[in-house]
Amino acid sequence: MLAKINKLKNWQVAIIIAVMGFAVFSTGLISPFRDDDITQITSSVPVHSITHIKVLFEGGTFYEGKGLAPLSGVYYKPLMTTVYSLLYTFFGPRTLAFHLFQLLLYIASAVLLFLVFKYSFKTVLALLLALIFLVHPLNSQVVFAIPAMQDVLFFFFGILAFWLLLRYRSVRVLFLVALCLFLSMLSKETAVAFIFISFLYLFIFNRERFYKFIWIMLVPVGLYLALRINAVGLLTHENSAPIDQLGLVGRLFTAPSIMLFYITRIVFPWKLASTYYWIYPTFSFRHVLLPLLIDLTVVGCFVYIGGLLHKRVSKAKYYTYIFFSAWTAMGLLLHLQIIPLDTTVFEPYFYFSMAGLLGMIGIILGSFKIRPTWILYIAVILIGLFGIRSAVRGLDWEHPVSLAYKDISVSPDDYVAYNDIAINFNRQHNYAEAVNYIQHSIKIFPAYFNYFNLGVFENNLGNHQQAYNSYITALKYGNDVVIYENLSELSIVYGNRSFDEWLFTKALGQFPDNSKILTNLAIIEDKYNDNTAAKQYIQEAANNGPVSQILYNKIMNDQSFNLNLQDINQHLKIQ
Repeated sequence: MLAKINKLKNWQVAIIIAVMGFAVFSTGLISPFRDDDITQITSSVPVHSITHIKVLFEGGTFYEGKGLAPLSGVYYKPLMTTVYSLLYTFFGPRTLAFHLFQLLLYIASAVLLFLVFKYSFKTVLALLLALIFLVHPLNSQVVFAIPAMQDVLFFFFGILAFWLLLRYRSVRVLFLVALCLFLSMLSKETAVAFIFISFLYLFIFNRERFYKFIWIMLVPVGLYLALRINAVGLLTHENSAPIDQLGLVGRLFTAPSIMLFYITRIVFPWKLASTYYWIYPTFSFRHVLLPLLIDLTVVGCFVYIGGLLHKRVSKAKYYTYIFFSAWTAMGLLLHLQIIPLDTTVFEPYFYFSMAGLLGMIGIILGSFKIRPTWILYIAVILIGLFGIRSAVRGLDWEHPVSLAYKDISVSPDDYVAYNDIAINFNRQHNYAEAVNYIQHSIKIFPAYFNYFNLGVFENNLGNHQQAYNSYITALKYGNDVVIYENLSELSIVYGNRSFDEWLFTKALGQFPDNSKILTNLAIIEDKYNDNTAAKQYIQEAANNGPVSQILYNKIMNDQSFNLNLQDINQHLKIQ
């Protein structure tokens, strides 16, 4: 059997990987949009047509209601938003197209990883390692979560660049490698890891191309930095998670438990969640020292094995083990919160390191006297177990609410999951329970979206003053257009003159062409008997969107009018 597998052609292996990929991940192909998908795709006006591609390179990834202005946010991933735009242009808001494209790229990356492994291992071992990489549950979110499009894009172009380095020995191919790495950078900042291993590979195994590659890479890196600085700045972060608000010492105290998480989930990937927000900002035995000791023990074992390999195998194979070790370490280093990220632990963070770790394991298995049939049987069992777990994981993504409940059961500090459950209760008109869950979300970590939703739920309960206060608090954490729209309506009844001036100055500074805000400002100015300002604002509102013709005529003709504010159950007469 082993002899037959070793004789498989590359195209045959690609078919095996593709069939396995579709068999495992088909369970998540029709899961709906959720969370970041709303502000990055379904409500994002620039993404809805590929003709807006220029705008996609001029900002972040999130839409804040500014029409065709550049997107907001601190992350620069224009290739991801461009792919979203292409898919939306041709298929509209159909999640199947997004999931299918994501799965195809994921499968293609596994095939490329197999081709990379073939330079170090026999076909059978390279295939088994590639299949484990494909079906491992720790990587499953890369396929099931549409926001993880960034991960499949960055890894695909990165692993393609590295395979080109291995496959072709010419200097000319370095230009194509540089192009692939540039596209990887435009997909996700973590592409720096692929740049690192590309340089490391050339330095160890092909030094004559190393120095030429340095000069060639200056162009794509310089161009990327110029685009990034122009769009979002150089060194920015969102300050949008508990770990992001810790100082360096607190993040370093949390790092051992982060590494231990990945170590345990590699071996036992049964309890999984979308995101993890726990932090350990102070020293303790349980959360800092004990994880550190376990981490050092695991690292020590691999170092010890490296020492044995140095004595047993060829220099080339030993250097390959060192190379894959550096690959694994580089991926981990980027995600141990030395540079703060927007979640403590995120399963796709280990996607890059997983490939390096499997490379290390491949060297170990090929260097010690282990029966090949044992390796085959054990690998088949692992592939089966991991594949079933990943397939079942896909069912979790069928509905955002069921996913949120499962996330909380594994990750009780997931304030985003509590927010999702609260929104669902609101849709069911169970506003009291919605307030209960959203307050729990705020207690874990206050953010603009959970305070905004608290305002919505309080408003639905008829607690309009509390809703007004919640929206004001939400502005301390973000500047979403809907906050200002809702506040502008509540301000007609619950605002005061001095505060309204500050509020609307800030609102129009952010969203100067928003028709709803301008209309409500016109009503407020008329309420305070400044009819000249009211006429100016109602005319601007009419120029930028639909305005009630009756309201427009009343204001323009200095006439009193009745106002029915259904959202807050108020009937006013504006003189």
